[in-house]
Amino acid sequence: MVVSRRILALVAVAVLAAAGLVAHSTPRIAHAAPRAPSTTETDPTTAVPHTTRKASDATVGQLEHPSRLASLFSRLQAVEAHQARADVRIVQLGDSHTASDWGTSVARARLATRFGDGGRGFLPMGRPYRRLFQHGEAVTRGLGFEPDEAGLLAKRGHPDGFFGPTGIAMDGHAPGAVMSSELTASADHFEIAYLAQPGGGSFDVLVDRKLRGRVTTSSASRASAYRSFDVARGAHSLEVRAVGDGSVRIFGVRLDDDAIGVTLDSFGVNGAKATMPLASDEAHLGEQMGRIAPALAILAYGTNESGDLTTTPEDHATTIRTLAERLAKATPGAECIVLGPPDRGGRTQTGVRTITKLVDLIAAQRRAADEAGCAFYDQFAVMGASGAMGRWSTESPPRAQRDLVHLTRAGYAFVAEALVRDLLAAYEGWKRDTLTLTLASRPSAGHPSSTAR
Repeated sequence: MVVSRRILALVAVAVLAAAGLVAHSTPRIAHAAPRAPSTTETDPTTAVPHTTRKASDATVGQLEHPSRLASLFSRLQAVEAHQARADVRIVQLGDSHTASDWGTSVARARLATRFGDGGRGFLPMGRPYRRLFQHGEAVTRGLGFEPDEAGLLAKRGHPDGFFGPTGIAMDGHAPGAVMSSELTASADHFEIAYLAQPGGGSFDVLVDRKLRGRVTTSSASRASAYRSFDVARGAHSLEVRAVGDGSVRIFGVRLDDDAIGVTLDSFGVNGAKATMPLASDEAHLGEQMGRIAPALAILAYGTNESGDLTTTPEDHATTIRTLAERLAKATPGAECIVLGPPDRGGRTQTGVRTITKLVDLIAAQRRAADEAGCAFYDQFAVMGASGAMGRWSTESPPRAQRDLVHLTRAGYAFVAEALVRDLLAAYEGWKRDTLTLTLASRPSAGHPSSTAR
């Protein structure tokens, strides 16, 4: 009796699974591998051919449409197999939930433990807004540099749209204007991103209070520019000091490693809505994102939209779709996740309740994600859905703050852990599906195509 190819394939999968070759229940750390600095990176993100077959699209935890992340999973698999030639980079654009870096720092650490640490990634410099926290940056100081972002520039009457990848740039004009950071995250390279512009001034770069070079930003036209400095691994101080011969605009600094792994950039701005990145010059933002070349873009908005009286759920859905399309145009091949906002509570005579508009916005985000071809992640459901903010704020210790809008570090860590757990579970499912399809496509023993003639 001839055994069918399909049965043989399933038997082969079972044998491989018993040998521990299909999926691992414990994390593995990818070994470091040399890579060229990101400043000149032009190689493909992965050496493994992209799998085009559609894997199972069943929801994993609160991650909907995981099959839409197949390209990301392919790149992660290349890192895991030590075949990648570049980092797997993830960017998260969002509001104050992202700006705090409390949740993204946990996700960053978990992914680095599993796949290897590709470097801390991009950091703003100075104090673009109050209560700035970025993991790997112990202290930031600034004098004479002022933040420039869409809302501020519109009020000044001269918006130009060149804000860098974070959405906020720092402008210095006076001689001696300075920004400094005490960096605890190790790196092999510091890459400072700035604006080249007509009449642009110069700035000095100091590492550990020693002058490493002077950068001239004067140019015939406005364009993004970069200057990289090699450093020894370990903690360093980094200082940028304006010479005073013209305006200087700094976007931030990327901390990059030679090792191959995962990076996660948290591009959050306090008070931001999804319309904010759209206020950037489209070509400029496209160039910035294209240089980062993320494998995944996470769009994390909705909290501030839920509290205003002008943005309707339909308006927000349109903005999310437009932003996803703009990022896809700038970074072909990148996948996207629309990250639904956490709960937001309002006080009533009977206690704390979820504000009604938030639920409508989440539903609109889910539709927008589907229309844009993005996966969707439901943080509201992770928290326990309706009334969760009230419950979390009265816990001991609390996972939500008393403003009923923001979470505590413990709360952000909880939802970040859930996101990574569901993402990795979907990745393991994708690997199983891919292996099954690969085995099923091979000629079986005794098949006419494999018989010698």
